[in-house]
Amino acid sequence: METESREYVMSTFKGTRISIGHSIETRKKNTLEISFMSRYWNVPEETSDSFIADRMCTRFGLDYGISDKLTVGFGTGNPNGIFDGYFKYRLMQQRADNKGSLFGITLLQTGTYRSRNILGIEKRDSFGDKLAFTTQVLIARKFTRNFSLQISPTFVHRTSSRFDIDDHNQFAIGFSPRYKVSNHVSFVSEYYYVANPLESIDTYGAFVLGVNWEVSKLLLQFKMTNNQIFTEDAFITQTGQNFNFRDGNFYFGFHATYHIQL
Repeated sequence: METESREYVMSTFKGTRISIGHSIETRKKNTLEISFMSRYWNVPEETSDSFIADRMCTRFGLDYGISDKLTVGFGTGNPNGIFDGYFKYRLMQQRADNKGSLFGITLLQTGTYRSRNILGIEKRDSFGDKLAFTTQVLIARKFTRNFSLQISPTFVHRTSSRFDIDDHNQFAIGFSPRYKVSNHVSFVSEYYYVANPLESIDTYGAFVLGVNWEVSKLLLQFKMTNNQIFTEDAFITQTGQNFNFRDGNFYFGFHATYHIQL
């Protein structure tokens, strides 16, 4: 009896993150990923001696492939004081032979702990009040060798809010295309629409335009965006600036990822 040979689509996206948000990709078993993220922006009313920008924030992260389908990760950010963790499981992989699934599905669950207040939204009376959780179903298809698209239905739950008018639960959906222009360079974009935004402050949909550059085991990501926070519960639902080039609204981001096969 002949065993059916299944061909799966590889590298729908090159990294575990498209730009600011997660992609459907998981790391191979026993692969350690080391990442550094940063944002830089100017504040009109401030005078800064900084060579690069008035302000900056960073995140350092470690991600590990427990199996080819399951990846876990942890990170910490400064100066916002957010600690985050996640696990991501590849539920379904797109078939290349058109005999099975026409798209890939990955499940993502994140959790964050906020040691400092962000935008004055959260109460910080106890440990439980500082937590937030994000659940995403990442659905993606590689249409051609160069073009991929991901849709990300999202549910965000915060354990506390500063104002009673703000719902602790929010629903959103993300749209993330990628177009590959060469073997190592691709253009990416992301946009997140929130169905029930916060009522206590004005928020906008998180948006990003970026370029990803792959150099061997190193992935460099450059982006223009309207948010400064790295965790899903914050940048999806609490982006307080519209996307434009005014000081205080425009952020330049840099993300470097290096993976080691253990």
